[in-house]
Amino acid sequence: MSEADIQVKSNSKKKDIALRYLVLAIFFWLMTITCILVIFLLSSEEGTASNATSVLLQERINSTTDFFLISNDSLRSLAHVLEYGVLTLLSFFAIDCTNRISKKKSYAESPLKIIKSDNEMNIIFTGWFAIINALADEYHQLFVNGRNGNFGDVLKDLIGIILVLAIIRLVFSIYLASKGRKEVRYG
Repeated sequence: MSEADIQVKSNSKKKDIALRYLVLAIFFWLMTITCILVIFLLSSEEGTASNATSVLLQERINSTTDFFLISNDSLRSLAHVLEYGVLTLLSFFAIDCTNRISKKKSYAESPLKIIKSDNEMNIIFTGWFAIINALADEYHQLFVNGRNGNFGDVLKDLIGIILVLAIIRLVFSIYLASKGRKEVRYG
């Protein structure tokens, strides 16, 4: 094989990879992993330390606002929704960018089309990823002093997950409508 043939093959491989999406995928996966680690560290606090932290935060919030007072239980529930909302958003972007790295290989070329579009695929994979993390977090809390794994907390996490995925779907639909385009669906 001549040097020119090697150069042509090298150039064609470079064109198969979208460098922008590779960089974005790495960034969003690092952010997703960081978010998972923060959630893990927060759930690793013993029960009394965790409660003291939330009480302190509750007092700070309540002291800065006269019209909006929040209870400790409400604050903890809101924390679950926000934590998993952020995790869902970051993991959606990570999965979406990962799916766009290769210009040639994508779900569109898959022989089995159960899911009808890339956006639906990304939403479903993101949902499962976030739900598995929520379940793993509650399981982890079974082994932390003063904490317990609580299915009610998974339901709170699920609210954040579903809310963010619904917003993503809505924004995507509005974006396509504003451009006068329709979602690419596979048959």
